[in-house]
Amino acid sequence: MSFEARTFVISGTVAALVAGCLAAPQFFPQAFASEPQSHLLDRGKDIFPLPFDTKRLRKYDITFDDSVSTEVQHTQIVKKYGFGQKTIVSIVTTPSGVYSSDGLASPNVRYPGIDVAPKYHHNHWAFSSFTSTYGTGTWSSFSSGSFTYYNYSFKPAARSRT
Repeated sequence: MSFEARTFVISGTVAALVAGCLAAPQFFPQAFASEPQSHLLDRGKDIFPLPFDTKRLRKYDITFDDSVSTEVQHTQIVKKYGFGQKTIVSIVTTPSGVYSSDGLASPNVRYPGIDVAPKYHHNHWAFSSFTSTYGTGTWSSFSSGSFTYYNYSFKPAARSRT
């Protein structure tokens, strides 16, 4: 190919690419081209939810005095929004009063005749090992509160070369 022909082909290709880049926005719908980019960040909140609040895993020892009736007359379930979080709260009416599940577990609310104390879990640890002709297996577990961690390993026996 001669120098003039090569120059003509290269110039024509560059001109077509430039014209295509200038005309490309007209091929997209107007709504797509003018869509603000900030909406992408709104969807990021759905992808990465808030971390789990482990304080909700507490367990309590609840004792009732003889003056407190446990006969339920009416129950109502409501949604409570506070501190940016939604909580489901049960409200129970008995002959001795009205009680809520949110107030019962709160250290700031005291109901007459009801004593609430958090349960304190002791850590528990267990370990076991066994050996067979196939190898040695070992497991251990550690419990703290409402979480239990398990670990298991197996080491195969050495093969005999016969």
